[in-house]
Amino acid sequence: MRTLLIVLICFSTWYAIASPGAHGPNGEHLTNTENASTNDLGRQADGSVIMPMSTQALLGIRTQFVTSQDVKQSITLAGVVRAHPEGQALIQSSSDGRFEAGDTGVLATGEKVVAGQLLGYVRYQDTAFELANQTSQLLAVRSEIMQVKRDVKRLRDLAELASKQSLERLETDLKILVEQEAALQQGLEKPEPLIAPITGILVNHRARRGRWVEAGTTLFEVIASNMRYIEALTNDTSLVGQLTTASIDKIPELNLQYRGYSPQLNAGMATLHFELDTNNNATSMLLIDQPLTVFAELENSLNGIVLPAEAVVTNTANLPIVWIKVSAERFLPQIVQYRQISANQVLITQGLGADNRVVSKGTSLLNQIR
Repeated sequence: MRTLLIVLICFSTWYAIASPGAHGPNGEHLTNTENASTNDLGRQADGSVIMPMSTQALLGIRTQFVTSQDVKQSITLAGVVRAHPEGQALIQSSSDGRFEAGDTGVLATGEKVVAGQLLGYVRYQDTAFELANQTSQLLAVRSEIMQVKRDVKRLRDLAELASKQSLERLETDLKILVEQEAALQQGLEKPEPLIAPITGILVNHRARRGRWVEAGTTLFEVIASNMRYIEALTNDTSLVGQLTTASIDKIPELNLQYRGYSPQLNAGMATLHFELDTNNNATSMLLIDQPLTVFAELENSLNGIVLPAEAVVTNTANLPIVWIKVSAERFLPQIVQYRQISANQVLITQGLGADNRVVSKGTSLLNQIR
């Protein structure tokens, strides 16, 4: 009996030492020891939760002491991923004709291509009249070439007796006729090759064997895998000169640099451009036209308490709260006001005082205890 009494006294002393309590932003005491019940586990009448240390470890509950600090003010913008103009190339036909595949066949969307790679051909198909007309022109040009070659040879054989000016004129005429022959032969015999201008991922715009295409039709598109930029819209035009860097919700560790804004409004809103790091492999994980949330930093600062985004949850009244650890096994909810400053961080602006021990991990599990 005496041993049990000593154990109880030691436990009570330890519990008092481990219970520093919690305070609000103005130093007020947040614990309510008169209404709190420490005999039952789980949710208490005052809204607090009592949880044994073993259960805390099982649920992965982690806490941290918080301090007030100045951080860059940020805004949240709706953004979309765009292909960088330098990393996007269109492959179009320069004349009417039918598409023909190369030796590797018709390439499908998603295949990697390198700059200079042959993607296919467009063969111009003449009407019977056009074919006869071009063939006649080609024969006439070839006949003139043969005649001019004979005249050039005759003058060269005369050596010093031949007029130098006449020889130069004939050589110039010969060069022009050879170029005309090549152009006519190109139209009659050789198809137009389609070449990849850059290295990247191929997008096939319905290029099929035998498809008739008109001049200017886009058959393929090549997009560099590491060249993207983010386009965001805002109705606050005063922000265009205050932005510096930003991050996105999809890949928080990816840094964005503010490059400027469009001088033309889009549906009454300003268009902002953020460039992604081309050396980061995570850039290729972003898909063109993919919507995302942009957290852009401003030049001015705000004072508050920085916490992981998962530290803030909502109570039954749908109000944002954080959980404060007031003792070794007791947690107390506290209503707060906050701002999202990045994809994985929030800034508590009201409702929480510095030096409190706040639950930073496992908050959602703690909040579900009834």
